[in-house]
Amino acid sequence: MDNKVFGTTFLAIILSAFLFFGVANAGALAVDKWFFPVEKFGDNTYIGATDVSNMEVTEAKQLFAGRVESWKQSAQLIVTYQDATANYPLDNAQILLDETVQQAQNGSQNNFVFQLSDATTQTFLAEQFPAAVFSTEQIQSVTAKLEESLHNGQAETRVTISDDNLSVEREVVSSVSFNHNLQSKGAQTALAALNGFQIAPNAQFSLIGFLDEQDLQQVSDQELTEIASAIYGVILQSNFIIDERSIGTKIPSSIPLGQEAAINRALNVDFVFTNPNDSSFILNIGTNGTAIEASMTGLPFVYTYSVQIGEQEEVKPRLIKQYSAFVSNGSTVKETGADGVRLNVGRLILAQGEELEIEPISTDFYPPTHRIEVYPLTSTEVVPEGGEIIDSVTGEVTNPGGTESTTGDTADPSTGTDGTGSSSGDSGSNGNGSSTDGSQPNGGTTNGPENTNSGTGNAGNNNNAGGSGKDNSTGSGNKGSDPTYDKGGNIINP
Repeated sequence: MDNKVFGTTFLAIILSAFLFFGVANAGALAVDKWFFPVEKFGDNTYIGATDVSNMEVTEAKQLFAGRVESWKQSAQLIVTYQDATANYPLDNAQILLDETVQQAQNGSQNNFVFQLSDATTQTFLAEQFPAAVFSTEQIQSVTAKLEESLHNGQAETRVTISDDNLSVEREVVSSVSFNHNLQSKGAQTALAALNGFQIAPNAQFSLIGFLDEQDLQQVSDQELTEIASAIYGVILQSNFIIDERSIGTKIPSSIPLGQEAAINRALNVDFVFTNPNDSSFILNIGTNGTAIEASMTGLPFVYTYSVQIGEQEEVKPRLIKQYSAFVSNGSTVKETGADGVRLNVGRLILAQGEELEIEPISTDFYPPTHRIEVYPLTSTEVVPEGGEIIDSVTGEVTNPGGTESTTGDTADPSTGTDGTGSSSGDSGSNGNGSSTDGSQPNGGTTNGPENTNSGTGNAGNNNNAGGSGKDNSTGSGNKGSDPTYDKGGNIINP
């Protein structure tokens, strides 16, 4: 009996204890859940690159609070405006942890909420990008964009603020002008199509591709070369990338040296460039009287660009000799020739008037036009009475029986009185020399002065009947009609 009572009492006590502790725990849970709830993140929840799944909110806040200072010291916010890039100071940047955790959604990727100072942004823009003028509204807009770019909390963040949404005033960033020879209606149609063309951000432009799209074919390659050269001159004064550009074979007459961009559609010689900026530009081109004018309008650049032409090196032409059966004697000038030129083209980059660098663009070489002279296939030789052979082209004097030849004055080759050269040879037959100065070989009545010719042959005397003149001459003599000799001294048959 006592055992039964003891067991019943013990069981009642145990049940009461379980009931008490159960109610207590349930009450505590109910109080925590309904009156003092503990916030925790669900599965697959990320803030930035950190996994906060099943982590209490307070614990996550403490985790991020310990990382803020180290993040500020190591993180970089790299800001790009047009052609310039600078690091934004993050010393005053704040991570709003309360807003960050409150906006976090369970089971998704969430971002940090940053706060930057408008005053810091204004100072940064004025110092790093002085070419652009930002209003108060634009500064606030840039600050908001920078805050949004930091939302992942990465160690390095890059952001471009110079897109087409930026309301900074546009201006003419480059221009060029030179004389043109555009006369056809097709050229004017092409200019009208190009005028006002928008060069899209990070887009490539091909002139031949553009003409094909517009179905503009009634314009010559020469005219297209002038149009392309005007655009090229504008592009050189910017940070645009030149992908394809060629020059002609002759120095252009109107296009400035270093600014030619040749077009040849048959050979697919094109002019291609790329806009590397995140903002668009407007191309304007047309004629103004005798000049073609081109310009480009867009957000102002931070740096200043100009074309730099190096020292021009003249290349002299060569002399080319050609031989033709249609030239009987002397020579004919077929091509007078012209000098060539070699020059280096560069892009000078300035920052507030100070030189940063010279970017090499190209080395342009225009070959010389060689001088061409046409000569006869065979030389015409003239043999005077004295027997010397004179080349009518070179003026070379050759004695068929001699060992030397000199070039002399051939104004009167038969008399031997005006020449300055001398020739050596054996005396004529019977030791008689021939004279044509004041004497007659077959006897005559003419009295002539004494004529003495010097040479290295044997002297011979010629006494002419009825004549009083004395002729002592050296050299070889020939009587009768004058034969014709070739350069080897052989008689040419008539």
